[in-house]
Parts: sequence; C-alpha cells; structure tokens
Amino acid sequence: MTGLVLCSCGGGTDDPNEPETASTPAAPAPSESETTPGSEPVTAEVDGAQLSAPAGWTVVMEDGNPVVGAPKDADGYSPGRGILDANMTLAADTEELAVSALKVLKGSQPDAKRLPDVKYAGVTFYHLRSEDDVNSYDEYGAVIGDSEASVAWTFINDFASREQVDEMINQVMSTFKFEG
Repeated sequence: MTGLVLCSCGGGTDDPNEPETASTPAAPAPSESETTPGSEPVTAEVDGAQLSAPAGWTVVMEDGNPVVGAPKDADGYSPGRGILDANMTLAADTEELAVSALKVLKGSQPDAKRLPDVKYAGVTFYHLRSEDDVNSYDEYGAVIGDSEASVAWTFINDFASREQVDEMINQVMSTFKFEG
C-alpha cells in the first residue's frame, strides 16, 4: 500500500524587510490504513481481493491485513469483524483448501464444522463455523486461479444474534471481488 506524504513548504522571501506571514499547520490527512465510519461505504483490499462494506462500517489494517469492523452501537461497541486475506495457494481447489482449513480450526476449536458451500459474486466459498459461549466464528475461503482468498469473521454473541451475524456477513461478502 502506498502512503500519502504531506509537506509544507514555506512561502518566505529572501527580503529581510518584508514581514513574515504565519501559516496555520494543515490538519493531518486521514491515514490510508484506517477509515472512520461515516456516510460513505468503505473498501478493504489485499493482494487482489476486495470487499466493500456499507456506511458505518470501518476498515483498519492489522498485521498487513484489512479488518472490516461492523458498525458500533450507541455505547461504542462493535459486535464483530472480519479479516480479509489473500495469497498464492498450494491447494489444488477450494475443496482441498477447506479440508486443510477445517483441520487447522479444529486444533483450537474442536466443535468446528463445515457448512454447505456458498456462492458470493460468482465465487464458490467453503464455509466453516465454530461457536462457544462468548463468540461465533465463521470462515469463508476459496481458491481462485493460483490464489486463495479467505475472510474470518468473529462476532460477540451478546452483541448480535445468529440472524444478525448472518445478515451482516452476507451484506459484505456479497461485494467480494478478485482481480489477481
């Protein structure tokens, strides 16, 4: 990702008899790695994969990956977030990727299960789910050409029902694009 660099160049003169003009420092530009919630949709992109979220959502970069945050409630708490990842893959297809991902997930979440595959924006994704007393976890992944893309969603059970979680996930996942 490219950064935005701002510089302020003085407009002073070499004539010592001319008064210097004071300039007010410019307000810092918003960071490209963080989008604040507002009236505009936000977009998360990494290595050819892209998701768009409606107004009120946020996108921040964490450890090189965009994190899409659900809108905060009146108390300032977000019910959950999704981490978008894309990279080259060694998996032959989505099925092989799903088997591998489930094995890894079961290492930390023994109750994890694979749900029926789903299609978003013409791409078939595997769907894994794990739930406990505190969080629900949904992972979607697909092999696209020589790349893989995945989105790992975590929501806090006390802040969103299963129906609300599914609605929020579908709202964002349906915007998936890949230009690898």
